[in-house]
Amino acid sequence: MHELSSSLTEVALDAAAAGERAIQEAVGTPLEVSTKASPRDLVTAADHAAERAIIAYLREQRPDDAILAEESGEHPGTSPVRWVIDPLDGTTNFVHGRPDFAVAVAAEMDEEYVTGAIRRPAFGDWIAGGEVGIWASEGSPGVSEPRRLDDALISVGISLLPERRATSFALLGELLPAVRDFRRTGSASCDLFAVATGALDAYVTLDVRPWDIGPGWAVARAAGGRCLRIPTVAGRSAFLVGNPTVVDQLLPLVESHDG
Repeated sequence: MHELSSSLTEVALDAAAAGERAIQEAVGTPLEVSTKASPRDLVTAADHAAERAIIAYLREQRPDDAILAEESGEHPGTSPVRWVIDPLDGTTNFVHGRPDFAVAVAAEMDEEYVTGAIRRPAFGDWIAGGEVGIWASEGSPGVSEPRRLDDALISVGISLLPERRATSFALLGELLPAVRDFRRTGSASCDLFAVATGALDAYVTLDVRPWDIGPGWAVARAAGGRCLRIPTVAGRSAFLVGNPTVVDQLLPLVESHDG
């Protein structure tokens, strides 16, 4: 593994590795698929196994820190650090045998994501970064070069909640005429991995949960990206992450979204 100069970044990456091992051990066993907030929001035994492994590692390494995990919620702590965990981001892809899923871990201090790590088990790669630098399993990560908005390839997050899906698609429809095109993996962490490596120019989403945005937010910012949380005219929380010039050009379009 590359030498990491931030202890929190190293812990994040190693914690994600613990989750990745749990997922790999679950492959080939019954998935035990169930649903959560909506019929589209899936969870499997692998999600739970990965989360248990991550929490166990964090409790061993940093017992005083708080934890917010997607499946089990809040775990109190006494230190200024809170870990935010998505044990298997892209569960629907995982269930359908698609490779776009990830294990994602971030550390938060003073309501800022200060470091994050994303591992993609099916691809065998990882990226991790924070305030002191960024590292990856392959190459030197960095956001894309400055470009015009009509040359940009972006991703727009689509909510799994029935009452919010139409708004997500409406935002996508408003942005499409202004950009070259869009791509969506079905995993926010995989999309943000692509932003941090320059394969996507920006990621935009509404009302996202901390475990979906936190790890990728920290990694993309360490890769030179601009990360903004802004209110839309309709009062929704919008998140923009990516190439600074593209984010600046997207900003007025997203702010004016009235869905």
